[in-house]
This record gives sequence, C-alpha cells and structure tokens, in this order.
Amino acid sequence: MSLLSGRRRRQNAGNKMLVMIQEERAKIESGEAVLSDEDEDFARKDDVEDIVDSDFEETDSEAEQTAEAATKEAEDMLEKAKRRKLRKMARKHRIVPQFASSKRKTADSQKCVIPAQATDSTESTTPVAEAQTKPPEFAVRFSSRASAVRKAQESEALEQEREVLAAIKRKRRKGKRNVDEPELTQEQLLEEAKQTEIENIEKLKEFQTMEAEEKQRQRRMAARKEPLMIRPIAHWESRIVPIPADPDTGTAKAAFSSESRYALKHLDETHYPLNPWASNRPVMPPKICPVTGLPARYFHPRAKVPYSNARAFRILDELVKGQHAYFYDADAWSSTNIPQ
Repeated sequence: MSLLSGRRRRQNAGNKMLVMIQEERAKIESGEAVLSDEDEDFARKDDVEDIVDSDFEETDSEAEQTAEAATKEAEDMLEKAKRRKLRKMARKHRIVPQFASSKRKTADSQKCVIPAQATDSTESTTPVAEAQTKPPEFAVRFSSRASAVRKAQESEALEQEREVLAAIKRKRRKGKRNVDEPELTQEQLLEEAKQTEIENIEKLKEFQTMEAEEKQRQRRMAARKEPLMIRPIAHWESRIVPIPADPDTGTAKAAFSSESRYALKHLDETHYPLNPWASNRPVMPPKICPVTGLPARYFHPRAKVPYSNARAFRILDELVKGQHAYFYDADAWSSTNIPQ
C-alpha cells in the first residue's frame, strides 16, 4: 500500500478515456448519434403458458398426407440419385471430353464482317457489323491450358478415326458386290485359292523360323554357367568294385566289395583367377629434380616442384620471387641481379 500511495501518476493516464469522450462528442455534434427522450427502460415480461388451439391438433387424414408426402420425397431423392449415377457412368465412358465436343469458331470466322454497300456514304452499318463491333456487356474468357487443348484435339482425331473404321466395317458387312466387277469362274477361284495357300505357307515358314530363333536365344540365355569357386571343395565318393574269382579256390561266383575315397577339387585360373598385382603397391616413377637432374628427395611448397638439394631450393625460391628470367638468345635461365 505504501508503494501504491507514493507512486507518481503516469503521464498518459486517462488518455484512452479522453479519446473516447472526444469521439462521442464529435458524433453528437455531427448528428450521427441522436439521443431520444422517449427511450424506455427494458422490462422483462412474465412467462405465459402456451395456449393450444383446437385446430392445432392433428387428425388422421393430415397424418396420412404427411406420410405420403414423406414417401414421395424419398422416392424423388432415390430417382435423383439414380439419374446422377447414370450421368456419372455416361461421363466416365465418354471418349471425347465434354468441352471438346463443341467446336470453337476460328479466328477468321470471328473476324468476318459483312461490308456495307457503298451506294450512300450516310448509310448506316448492318446489324451484324454493329453486333460484332459492339463489345459485350459481360465479356467471358473461354480459354484452357495448352495440354487440355492438345488432349481434346487428339481425342477428336481418335473419334473421327473410329467413325471411319466403323463406316468401313458397315460397308463390308453389307457385302454389296460391284456391278462392274465380273464374277469369277470355278477355275479362277481355284487359282486364287492356290495363290493364297502359297502365301500362307511362306508366312508360316517365316513365323516358324522366328519362333526357332527365339527359343534358341532363350536356351542360350538359360544355359547354366559353371559356378565360381572361392575355396577348395572336398568330395566323398563311394562305389562297388567287382572282385575277380580266385583260380586257386575254384570259386566261379563273382564277388563285389565297396570302396570309398575323397577327392579334393583345387582352384584354378578358370574358377578363381589370381591377380598378383592386387597385393603389390603400385610402382611410382622416380621424381627428378629439374635443376640438378638428380632424384628429388624434397618438394618445394610454393613452386610445387620436387628438388634434390639446397642449391636447387634456392634457385626455385628465386624463380618464385621473380629474381630469375629466361633468356631466349642463350636458351637458359639466369638471375636478373646481374651487375652491369
């Protein structure tokens, strides 16, 4: 409480209230808010029970009418849903889009204007020209994307092609023979049948040749290759060996015995080719010092050139600093600090 009583008044205290009072005063002066002396205070009225009239009561006939109306409304809704489903199916099976069926007018037909006769200079223009020159009240832009226009054109071309094919099929189905074409005799029909048989046999041979080539290609692709061995493989084999009859004992009956042996299959070059160079480090060519011609043991960091001794380093450093120049007459590098 001591802090509240001793705190200073803010500089902007009451500014918002002052602004509201000024706005209200300006409204009253401009006539926007007109106060009326006849304003009445709101008084809540007492609740009164609902009085139901005798006409409000529902009879049996009205109930039947209501039920019939509800049934009719339900039937209408089902009929609308059925029609909507049929329209959707028809739109789904349509080949050409709906917007592509109506052909747009070309620019030439839009720009064509019926010229007025030049008999009288004061003669008014024709109604067609007035209608074309007069801009519409509500201009509507009919445009679509280039992809949609291209698809519509392709669909229209496809539909025209199908119509042409259907017309050809109908014409063939009718089977009307040309009057000018003479009827073939029995010998001519047999000759035509022989020619057709020869053509069919040639086509059959070509087809059989293609089938044989395809089967041979598939057989080559499906041929199993020898598996790649990555380690030696040991095989155990057992077999029955016949024992020859002993002449001393005089037994003529042949005997048999079983023997088994292990076979070790080693790796070879065909299964696992060995690369002797894979384990060896690559041999780098020796670096030669360009100054002395000796094998280089060091690398100059600024010149990016290998060198062999201190003299070569000093020369390379002078080259980097620009203290050496190449003399074309002498075909040699030399220092630029040559005394005159």
